[in-house]
Amino acid sequence: MATALQRYDGTNALPQRYDRAAPSGVIDLARTYRRHIPLFLGVAGAIMIVVAAYTFLQTPRYTATATLVIAPRPAEIGSDRTSPLSDPAADSSVDTQVELLKSRGLAGAVVDQLDLASPARFATLTHEPGLRDRIPGLGGWGDKDSDAQGRREMAIDRLQQGLDIHRTAQTFAITLSFAHSDRRLAAAIVNAFANQFVAQSTVVKREGAVSADTLLRGQLAQARAEVEAADTALGQYKVAHNLMSVQGSTIAEQQLSSLDEQVATARAGEAEASARLETARRQLAAGSTGDDLGEALGSPVIQQLRSQRAAVSGQVADLSGRYGERYPQLSAARRQLRDIDTQIQGEINRTINNLEAQRQVASRRVASLAGSAGAARSAVAGNSIASVKLGGLQLRADTARANYAQLLARVNEIGAQAATTQADSRVASLAPVPVKPSSPNIPINLLVGALLALSGGLGAIFLRQSMDQGIRTLEDVEGRLHLPYLAGLPTLGSSVRHAQGSDPVTAVVDHRESAYAEGFRNLASAVLDAADTGIVQSIAMTSALPNEGKTTAAIGLARILAMSGKKVVLVDVDMRRPSVADALGIRPAVGLQHVLDGDATISEALVHDGESGAAILPMLRMGKVSSAALNTPAFVSLLAELKARFDVVILDASPVLPVVDGRIVAKKADATVLLVRWRKTPDSAVEMAAHLLRSLGVTMTGVALTRVDLQELARSGYGDPAQFMGSYSSYYAS
Repeated sequence: MATALQRYDGTNALPQRYDRAAPSGVIDLARTYRRHIPLFLGVAGAIMIVVAAYTFLQTPRYTATATLVIAPRPAEIGSDRTSPLSDPAADSSVDTQVELLKSRGLAGAVVDQLDLASPARFATLTHEPGLRDRIPGLGGWGDKDSDAQGRREMAIDRLQQGLDIHRTAQTFAITLSFAHSDRRLAAAIVNAFANQFVAQSTVVKREGAVSADTLLRGQLAQARAEVEAADTALGQYKVAHNLMSVQGSTIAEQQLSSLDEQVATARAGEAEASARLETARRQLAAGSTGDDLGEALGSPVIQQLRSQRAAVSGQVADLSGRYGERYPQLSAARRQLRDIDTQIQGEINRTINNLEAQRQVASRRVASLAGSAGAARSAVAGNSIASVKLGGLQLRADTARANYAQLLARVNEIGAQAATTQADSRVASLAPVPVKPSSPNIPINLLVGALLALSGGLGAIFLRQSMDQGIRTLEDVEGRLHLPYLAGLPTLGSSVRHAQGSDPVTAVVDHRESAYAEGFRNLASAVLDAADTGIVQSIAMTSALPNEGKTTAAIGLARILAMSGKKVVLVDVDMRRPSVADALGIRPAVGLQHVLDGDATISEALVHDGESGAAILPMLRMGKVSSAALNTPAFVSLLAELKARFDVVILDASPVLPVVDGRIVAKKADATVLLVRWRKTPDSAVEMAAHLLRSLGVTMTGVALTRVDLQELARSGYGDPAQFMGSYSSYYAS
């Protein structure tokens, strides 16, 4: 709640200030900023006009859209499987296709297909009507002559810049879009891009297969030559080192194996022959006649001779029993028997000799076979050393044959792929000729314009508010300066509707019932009623800086008090820049400096204001007057005499900050009014002036605002009585 101003108690303490809660919330903020509504409307309106002009003068453009589907196929022949969406290789393939769609070569193919390099088609493509063409007097940019190649390159650049390509989420679908003022041309360009891409994709894959086939066939011929060279080297090495093999082993190894078998067999035969011979010898040594020898028993000749002996022996036995010893036939039979025994013994001897011969033959055969086996074993040992290099040659030959077989299979596979080549993409949908324009989007543009207008207006207000650091209202005075608020002195234009040639000095008299004069009445009442003990007779009117309206306020206050029936004198004590006489239009011959110097009396220096009846003690501009004169007894005596002759003495003092004169005058006055120009004087200057006055013990009555625009303050004067100007404006005469 606001509290009423308390009267001055005769000490240096200031009355309690008007205390009101600071603005809060949207409503309070709006009130605080509402003084800038014209600025907001101006900035926002200008932005909306620009946006609307840009929107409605812009040439409509149509966007044609086609869709491609990328289907990466695997390298395996006959496989219909496509890559899953989550496969990184598939994602990479799709991204690659997108980059290929942006290639300059594809754009060049579209330019050639649609003949966009011809002068007429080139002009249609590149010179779309724009704002310059639609605003009278501006015209187009103009065309630059160029040759066919130059037009083709520029057309390619235009297509690359205008083509919009993007992948739909993580799918295999790719969308192609192109915007142009000619909707049929836009559709033709997009469809040409789609068809050219699919066609070139097939051609590129086929050319790749052919190129790969040519390369592989060259490698295949080289591999064939390597196989032949490896096989030749391997065969020559085998022949040179007798490493020819049959059924997995070399000839030397096979010979050694056969000889080892023969040696074993021969040694077994030798052992058998030796055993038979030794057996026969032991039987003979034991007294045997040889009849019981195994070889003899098995001999057919001996068997035949034994048969004959048995027959002859039977005949001898028969004859012996019948005849005597001398019987001729018996003798003959006995001789025949002896001959047969001799023959049998001879055969037995031959058999033993034969066993000996067999043993010797077997021994020689074993020796011969053992020698051959040794030679074969030496050959095998030599071949083992040669087989080390043979293994390397064999490995080289096997590798060459495997490489050749692999290349041959790959050549056959590439040939099959070339015969069944399919593109990795297809056209899902061609672009129809668009019917509705895609730009300008009037609702969106206007919405964006409204947002920009709002932002720009608020930004302008914020900038203006941040730059506006002056004092505006009662609340600013008492809240920020901690000084009592006395009154607001309005400007003539905002308080008097029909000034009729009046100026700020004469308007107090010419328009006594106006809000302008009421401002000075408020000031007079506030100053004179500021003390409830003692009488305020002398009032110092000062300011922090020059050009604050101090002299006008002093004259207005003097005239208002004089017209109210008080005896008032206005003294111009601004030693450096006196202005009261100039403001009133008087040219006195005697001034304050003459009175202080004793060259004239007060009565001689006083000038009568015929408009209000107030007395004026001016300060002449000529002559040198030192501020030290204000500290002399003469000035004190002057002030005392004036107070004795007049009810109120108004002192138009110098500004506080530039010179010390104003501070000296304020210290000698009963009341001091610090005048602050509305919204212009910086807070820091006012605070510094108040500090300097307080430091001298000056009786600070309060602050009065000068040059207040009542109309603007009424719109935004939150925290000031002027905010209710509309409610009581009928009390004033205009």
